[in-house]
Amino acid sequence: MRKEVKLVASNSVDAAATAEQGDTKLRNELGKALGRLASGVFVVTVETDNGPQGMVATWIAQAAFEPPLVTIAINSQRPLVQNLQNNVLTVNVLSAQNMDIFKAFARPSKSAEDDRFIGLELAENKEGAVAFANAISALNCVVEQIVPAGDHIVVLARVVSGKLLNADAEPMIHLRKNGFQY
Repeated sequence: MRKEVKLVASNSVDAAATAEQGDTKLRNELGKALGRLASGVFVVTVETDNGPQGMVATWIAQAAFEPPLVTIAINSQRPLVQNLQNNVLTVNVLSAQNMDIFKAFARPSKSAEDDRFIGLELAENKEGAVAFANAISALNCVVEQIVPAGDHIVVLARVVSGKLLNADAEPMIHLRKNGFQY
């Protein structure tokens, strides 16, 4: 039996519209609410002509079962963006024990020669970009589509292979204090 859903008027839509228009109090409240959307913590890696490149990402979700697809939201100003078109990328799922990996990629790159991979244990990954041996898992993906989304882009990527590296590890979870900034 199908249950009918009633739409109930709420002032939350008005709050969002007002927040967009600059009402500081409502924008702060909306930011606090958005910041409580829990997300996993990942490092996305790509291979470039100048070697591997990577970045921390927290806005990744599975988008489909068949074919297996993931979405990745990335700030459009990130240097990694220019290396995504028609490229293979690897999504490394981090655990709470992967603070060394997280810290290496959470900070801004100091220069083009800044090798964040030094000292981190890597796993063999012939089908993708850099995978970390101590991550929970690594998903090798092919970029299917890139869609502009405000100050970010959303990458739709087809998962072509994956490897569970540490089955007993618990995923690292991230909450933000403010939904309008990292």
